[in-house]
Amino acid sequence: MTVSMYIIYLSEHFHSASKIQEAVCSITWAHSLAGYDDPCQSSLVKQCREGALRETSKPVHKKEPISPQHLNLLVEKYGKDFCTLADLRLISMCLIGYTGFLRFSEIANIKRSHIEFFDEYLSIFIPKSKTDKFNEGSHVYISKTQSKSCPVKMLSRYLKLAGIDSSSTEFIFRQVTLLKKTNSYMLRKCDKPLSYTRAREIILSALESIGLDQSKFGIHSLRSGGATAAAAAGINDRIFKKHGRWRSEKAKDGYVKESLQEKLSVSKNLGI
Repeated sequence: MTVSMYIIYLSEHFHSASKIQEAVCSITWAHSLAGYDDPCQSSLVKQCREGALRETSKPVHKKEPISPQHLNLLVEKYGKDFCTLADLRLISMCLIGYTGFLRFSEIANIKRSHIEFFDEYLSIFIPKSKTDKFNEGSHVYISKTQSKSCPVKMLSRYLKLAGIDSSSTEFIFRQVTLLKKTNSYMLRKCDKPLSYTRAREIILSALESIGLDQSKFGIHSLRSGGATAAAAAGINDRIFKKHGRWRSEKAKDGYVKESLQEKLSVSKNLGI
């Protein structure tokens, strides 16, 4: 009864589904740790929790996925032969994040020692990720393409211009400093990865520069964009799921945005 009343109190005062979930999980954890029966397993608490969640839950507004067309426009603008180090850093982050289905934490924590180049592809070692509870690590394989948007060639250009040697153990995506005398950029010597705030700022600014509404996009748009393109191309589900390091079909499908034609295909094929 006490826990049920507490859930109702949280619902009325905070109007937040996450607050209720946090409270229930905390109470469950504390009782388990102390060796007591979990009051959150009672039918009364479960019904109060479910009702409170229905009352406080809000619709989720997901960011739009980045499309191949968007990436091609970014490459045309920021990936030219004589582009700056800052431009190459931006486009490399976008292409690697998109083709590798990478979360921001995975992009930011890539070190040069994690990357291995081969004739037809590159391999990136991800030492830990959101779904890797025991930090076993995994490899992401990204193929070369014949287009100007090839992520392997673009990353190779970036590493060469940044002066990051193959034996380095430094983070590859770091802050840059503008050298006024030469009007060029160089990576800062401080071996700290680019912050989420700064990365989001430069990616959204680039998207706005090609005519997109930056409020509709985020860094996660790279991961969802790659997943959406893979689904549209009919990539095998098992390989698709493994490439994105998803643990469930539900999690994977949440990143895919179906096109209007795909949605219409259901009613078009009903035999009438």
